[in-house]
Amino acid sequence: MRTFLCPSLIRFVLGIYGLFLAAPAALSQQQKGQQAVKKINVAVMDFNARGGITAEEAATLSDVFQSRLSQFKELTLVDRNRIKAILQEQGFQQSEACSQVECLVEAGKILKVEKMFAGSIGKVGKIFNVNVQLIDVQTSQILQTMSKQHSDDIEELVSDIVPTMADDLGGELTGNTELVQSRRGSSTWLWYVLGGVAVAGGAAAAVLSSSKNNPPSSTTTPLPDSPAFP
Repeated sequence: MRTFLCPSLIRFVLGIYGLFLAAPAALSQQQKGQQAVKKINVAVMDFNARGGITAEEAATLSDVFQSRLSQFKELTLVDRNRIKAILQEQGFQQSEACSQVECLVEAGKILKVEKMFAGSIGKVGKIFNVNVQLIDVQTSQILQTMSKQHSDDIEELVSDIVPTMADDLGGELTGNTELVQSRRGSSTWLWYVLGGVAVAGGAAAAVLSSSKNNPPSSTTTPLPDSPAFP
């Protein structure tokens, strides 16, 4: 005697079996998502202005550094205006003068952050020097120190030097090297495009110049003689 199963019952059983197989994978993805939610609380102090740099310029470059760090999703950054307000309430009347590790660690504990970025910017002759430190608040250790020298205009510090330092330090802190590589790749791609446009423009200009200097000749070819008839 042959037994026939209802098609709807077969689909129901297969659906339950599929859910059973997919449940571990979904749980694993949920756990990974929960792990990814945990972020690092970070504060960026105003960079100290050394010779040749005003306090306003140093504060602007500090803003540039923090703005670049904010693109790392693994970081939670304390608003810089809030940093000043909290530190002033706690007796740090001149928070920008806090450059020693002990002072920075104390400020980090007040702000309830795990890591602190602090630095200094100065100028000797025509060379700018940018120094940034990453400090662990719990251990009071300097985890990373990075220095860059620049001999061009100060605008390059805003557009290139300081953002690059934020990329490197942020990438090392978070382990998110893909974001850094994608930024470097897009920058390289842009330079290739600009270079190609410049080369193409130069070639077109050379062709036009050659056409003007060497106009086409207007020589005519004489017609053959008419044939002789007997």
